[in-house]
Amino acid sequence: MDKIQIQQVLVNLIRNAIEAMTSMPRRELTVATRRAADETVEISVIDTGSGVAPEIKEKLFQPFVTSKATGMGVGLSLCRSIVEANGGRLWAENNPAGGSALRFTVPIA
Repeated sequence: MDKIQIQQVLVNLIRNAIEAMTSMPRRELTVATRRAADETVEISVIDTGSGVAPEIKEKLFQPFVTSKATGMGVGLSLCRSIVEANGGRLWAENNPAGGSALRFTVPIA
């Protein structure tokens, strides 16, 4: 696993979460880890932003897809490529109470 690449993924997900919460009255960011059953570590970046719009969710990790007014739509695509190149997977979920959770796994070293 390339630690620098995984660090860049984490920085990008945290930055996206912070941007998603800028206009929200409640701003909570949680970064959590847990050992998954399949010998991987799952890292979660959870925010209280507006969540992922249904029309974007299926295309969220495709290049040039963005919900940001000034976004280029390459960050999450690159993140997924990096995670997969390091033997993991990346996905997004909306939280029932609002906001979203982006989660990725990497093999246990």
